[in-house]
Amino acid sequence: MWLLSLQRINSLLTLSCLVGLGLSLYAYIVELQLEADENYQPMCDLNPHVSCSKAFKSEYGKGFGIFGEGSIFHKPNSLFGLMFYSMIATLAQTNSRFIVLVSLFAIALSNILCLYFAYILYFILYDLCIVCVSIYVVNVINLILIQLKMKFLKSVEHQDLKDEEKKRN
Repeated sequence: MWLLSLQRINSLLTLSCLVGLGLSLYAYIVELQLEADENYQPMCDLNPHVSCSKAFKSEYGKGFGIFGEGSIFHKPNSLFGLMFYSMIATLAQTNSRFIVLVSLFAIALSNILCLYFAYILYFILYDLCIVCVSIYVVNVINLILIQLKMKFLKSVEHQDLKDEEKKRN
């Protein structure tokens, strides 16, 4: 893997998570402003069909559009994003194969959720949310990076096994 080391992959994954954190924080702030002031116009609202507030204020903007108002999970999706990116950035600091598998599962799940939200955005809300699409891009980057990390760890383990076998012979 020419210019990629495990440390570089971890750094890129952390950086990508920081971008995701920033986007999630921006989304959360916009949501709070929209709840406090109906006339608030966020920067991400460019026109009626390119609007983050339309997505954030929709029934799908809280609890993934799945959990009702009575559920403890009926919170802004951006809060889940803040927790998710914090968790992945923290887990990226370790090279334990089990932790990398947990990260891979979580990131794969986040990409499946992105497909769900992209469908809602395009086919139900008829909207383009720049913040949302940016988060989808971050999640795809995270998926690529965690797969590279997994592949790198497997190659290191394979090389260690070869070296161990050479020592025995």
